[in-house]
Amino acid sequence: MEGVWQELLDSAQIEICVADWWGARENCGCIYRLRVRLLDMYENEVVKFSASPNPVLQWTERSCRQVSHVFTNFGKGIRYVSFEQYGRDMRSWVGHYGALVTHSSVRIRIRPS
Repeated sequence: MEGVWQELLDSAQIEICVADWWGARENCGCIYRLRVRLLDMYENEVVKFSASPNPVLQWTERSCRQVSHVFTNFGKGIRYVSFEQYGRDMRSWVGHYGALVTHSSVRIRIRPS
């Protein structure tokens, strides 16, 4: 991971926190998925998290929803985070009508020893 030194990643004193906010347009429902994978130096998957929340139906509330996860005790050798989002509208409209996504984040949190 860019900006984080290997000794810290391998120290077992950190957590990797991921979060994503998503929602739908009021007039078109949507489907949303998130997949986050921790990878080693060869980009092999070490551990993963995936979420497929219930779809948002058309003409329902337009509030944002959050998906989050904290990776802990994942061992040594993590060097990359793969953060993949998927969203589409439920009406198959042409254009940009899929899931609305905002404030995606990957954070490193140091646990007190």
